[in-house]
Amino acid sequence: MHPDEPDDHPSDIRPYLCIPYWTTPLTPGGKWDDGDRKALPPQVVSYACESIRTTAYQPGKPIEISVDVRNSGGGNGAAVATVVVYWADPSVGFTKPTFLTATGVAVPVTRTTPGLTTTAPPMKATIPATAPNHVCLLVCVSHPQDRAGLACDPIHDRHWAQRNLMAVPAAPGAPAIVPFAAGNPYAEERIYRLAFGPVDEWRQRQVAEASGIEPSDIRAQVRLLDEDGAAVSEPGERTEVRLRLGPLEQRRFQALFELPADLPPGRGAAVEAALDDGQDQGPAGSLGVVLVPPE
Repeated sequence: MHPDEPDDHPSDIRPYLCIPYWTTPLTPGGKWDDGDRKALPPQVVSYACESIRTTAYQPGKPIEISVDVRNSGGGNGAAVATVVVYWADPSVGFTKPTFLTATGVAVPVTRTTPGLTTTAPPMKATIPATAPNHVCLLVCVSHPQDRAGLACDPIHDRHWAQRNLMAVPAAPGAPAIVPFAAGNPYAEERIYRLAFGPVDEWRQRQVAEASGIEPSDIRAQVRLLDEDGAAVSEPGERTEVRLRLGPLEQRRFQALFELPADLPPGRGAAVEAALDDGQDQGPAGSLGVVLVPPE
């Protein structure tokens, strides 16, 4: 939790905002996401926040974005919060995303109401035609008395959330190459492990629902390449590379994926990436990729 935030749970009248990643308990008797956490729980799909919804994306065409916000503060009045949406090329960790649109929303206090959120007015915007076919959306909610941290940190800062899951056509037995960036969102140098691997059974269901595909336990081979196409990791169902990133530094890579040649018709594979600095509070960035056979 960032130093300029209220205490772990407020006892005053300040708002306590979050963009919920889940609105029903993850386990029997558990809590909904009210922002009262140090980092996202490991069973949450950090790259597919359910409170961010969009129409179909196509570069150069308008999209509509809806964002749900929650206020678990200690007061009784609504807080007029600002919701800001940014976009970025596919990234594991954000440094300087591009502003897209913003709106204001009055968020009433709902600290005793399980799962209740307020939806900000729908926002319409156009991502430039020069953008890639897949982009990440990063959303921030803030208030003068409850400001978001300066780091773009959807995994640790309750004010931030991301939708960073993309579907990539991949023919069985043929490679598919996905350019992406790894970025250090923090103001100090860190050493990271950038790792790709298959999703577990829980995430299979979550990713399938978020991307509109059927759950699948198919596993893809993946290999990491640098920006120029030179291999920087060994191929496998899991692969990783170590890298040192300076403050807000971003480095470009490519992921080379390959689905099994005997893939059943209509099936695909889900792969996730994480940028981890070895601390106990979860990765600094994450990205989801669903590989689907071309139509």
